[in-house]
Amino acid sequence: MRFSLTHRTAYTYASPVHESFNEVRLQPVSGETQTCLDFDLTIDPPATVITFRDYYGNLVHDFGVPYLHDHLTIEATSDVVTFADGDVPLAGPRGDAPDTSPPLAHLAADPLIADEHAEFLGPSAYVALDAASAELTRSLLAAAPETTTFAFLQHASSYIRDHYTYQLGTTNVHSTVADVIAGGSGVCQDFAHLLLSLCRHAGLPARYVSGYLGDITESGASHAWAEAFVPPYGWIGMDATLGTSCTGRHVKIAVGRDYADVAVVRGTYRGGAEATMTVAVHGAVRDRSQGLTMARSVGRDRTRGKLIQYQTVGAMSQLQRLGAMSQTLGTMTQTLPAEPGYSPGQPDEPDVPRQQPQQQ
Repeated sequence: MRFSLTHRTAYTYASPVHESFNEVRLQPVSGETQTCLDFDLTIDPPATVITFRDYYGNLVHDFGVPYLHDHLTIEATSDVVTFADGDVPLAGPRGDAPDTSPPLAHLAADPLIADEHAEFLGPSAYVALDAASAELTRSLLAAAPETTTFAFLQHASSYIRDHYTYQLGTTNVHSTVADVIAGGSGVCQDFAHLLLSLCRHAGLPARYVSGYLGDITESGASHAWAEAFVPPYGWIGMDATLGTSCTGRHVKIAVGRDYADVAVVRGTYRGGAEATMTVAVHGAVRDRSQGLTMARSVGRDRTRGKLIQYQTVGAMSQLQRLGAMSQTLGTMTQTLPAEPGYSPGQPDEPDVPRQQPQQQ
């Protein structure tokens, strides 16, 4: 499937602010399940962008606006092809193919798996691996002690879909797995973190994925799901919000241990003004065929960290380009307080407000 995607994040400040420094992860990846054919990033006020790959190989665009400004608009446009139909899994068993994954107990006891994927087995900023999620994992394993690795991943995802309510406003960008279990509801970010917790407790390496459902015409946020390492298939995406494997609808942007590693927009600014944030995501299906060649999987980029500065004609433009865009019913608006809130694993400076959206 081929999609055209537009992701626009706009901040409006009650009074001018300065020293706004931001990094965004908005460019879809190219790999075994998809190819990004084109990407464009527009910043207003204009800024020079530095691009690099982070530890997990995600493309990061970094920029700053040091002078006074009363607004900040970030717009990313992408043209992406995924290598499956909208109802076909991108990875794992397809159709009537048998499940050839090993018993979960065998995988969890494999020292090579534990060593290679250690960072996706332990606790992280949003996935603490506490008592509540441990008890839930034990109950799932007790119901099927001989389960295969893939069957457990499917069952855990379905359990979340069936027992937790998708509801906006009950959690926020800083909510943890314990908050979701206690409240019984949340959004895709929360359900992805919960699935990560269940997998890691069971000894199954799992990582967080930020992305889009490419055929959703309008949305107020990006999407999120989890991937687990399941031999012999490799990384299999599982969307706990839908309770299904990831299909050709799912467009991947970035991966990490949890949301803290892949925040779509993360930034700080100086000034005491409150910021109102509006997010609008638009998707359109351009082609449902799979006629393009699959990209070569390059794995983790061993030259990550090398900075490449660029300033592309058309990538940086004035507000006129965005002024004609109208807000849609699918937009999400949040008011960010001048004082920063708690962010797991990241200390706050008392005079530096932070700005990052929740994935829904």
